[in-house]
Amino acid sequence: MGGCIVKIEKIYNQEAEANVLSSILVRNDSICEVIDVLNAEDFYNTRHKIIYKNLRSMYENSVPMDIITLSEKLGEKLKEVGGVSYLGDLVNSSLNAVNIKNHGHIVKEKSNYRQLTSILSSSLNKLNNGEAAAEDLINHVQDSLLAIGEPEKENCGDMVGVMERFMDTLQVRYEKGGDVKGIKSGYKTLDKTLGGFMRQDLIVLAARPSMGKSTMAINLLLNTVFQGQAKSAFFNLEMSEIQVSDRVISVHTAIPMNTVKSASLTDEQWSKVSKAASELAVSSIKLYDRKLTLNSIKAECKKLKIKEGLDIVFIDYLQLIDSERKSENRNQDISKITRTLKLMAKELDITLIILSQLSRAPEQRNDHRPMLADLRESGSIEQDADVVMFLYRDEYYHKDSESKGIMECIVAKNRNGEVGTVRLKWMPEVQRVR
Repeated sequence: MGGCIVKIEKIYNQEAEANVLSSILVRNDSICEVIDVLNAEDFYNTRHKIIYKNLRSMYENSVPMDIITLSEKLGEKLKEVGGVSYLGDLVNSSLNAVNIKNHGHIVKEKSNYRQLTSILSSSLNKLNNGEAAAEDLINHVQDSLLAIGEPEKENCGDMVGVMERFMDTLQVRYEKGGDVKGIKSGYKTLDKTLGGFMRQDLIVLAARPSMGKSTMAINLLLNTVFQGQAKSAFFNLEMSEIQVSDRVISVHTAIPMNTVKSASLTDEQWSKVSKAASELAVSSIKLYDRKLTLNSIKAECKKLKIKEGLDIVFIDYLQLIDSERKSENRNQDISKITRTLKLMAKELDITLIILSQLSRAPEQRNDHRPMLADLRESGSIEQDADVVMFLYRDEYYHKDSESKGIMECIVAKNRNGEVGTVRLKWMPEVQRVR
């Protein structure tokens, strides 16, 4: 392959493949240990591909599996797999069926190795022959690796599979006692409205300047990690990692941010900051301040998903993302970015929360609360988003407001649920929203 020397023992394991098939024939229900792991194409031996494909079909149709029924199912392909004699050899050579799971993983590992070798070899050939740009090949390799790492279950549009997955989801909801279905935001009323942050959703968090977008995002980041046990990534395109860290430490310790920034800390505060820094260092948060392009953000999220797992991503903020291949129309660029981010959320099975600016329209109205029409530059933001949330603080506009210290989180769009306003406590000194 592409001039590479591939050791034969890495390509396939004949014994592991044979034992998976023989275990199924000896004890039919053992197929349950591997059916979500192995597809027919994972087998290297052609006859094994055919046998496993037919065994899966028989299992899915509740047909008992033995030499006679399998022979009947194979029909004209029986001769191709070696006849009844080969099926008999499989059964007679069977090891203990309890090992099928381990042998199945061996078969899968060899399959992954073959796929990986093929992907890299093909990409190297294309690069050497000038058939594709390096950037396009990098994206192709990352997509291919993601597909190997997390293969999708076959989706043929059959309602049987859809209803099975629905009932599984319903069972999980029942076991949770009706609790939040998605990742917990840390705000009970918001979770009740949204059902938590759902996977594959693109969520837009928008506000006019000085409303607290970045502060709210950081509070949500910490809540989803420490309360929702989520693996999170935070892409900050406006502030440095130290500026973000000032806010994160302030939120996590309830120490005023000005005190943290000036380092005028008491001994007790030093101890709190040190403890918080240790907790954050080993948390499931990834913080980036130099990933400014759409492709670099996508690439990093794919790597995280493959290597460590990823549940939720925050991007601060939309209008600062560099789409690289710019058009003459900024609206078209924003449309491309939001569409790409929505597809990325679906592909990686993550929640994606992106902050966004608003137009000046709220400033010109008597009621300054934002509306969907205020989303800046492109109607595609509203179109692609599953959820749109606006932040509003009345005291910013009215110094004598009766809602001092209150941040309104206005859920203006919720594709799968309710809309409404959630009132939260705004604590700017310590960068907290409660």
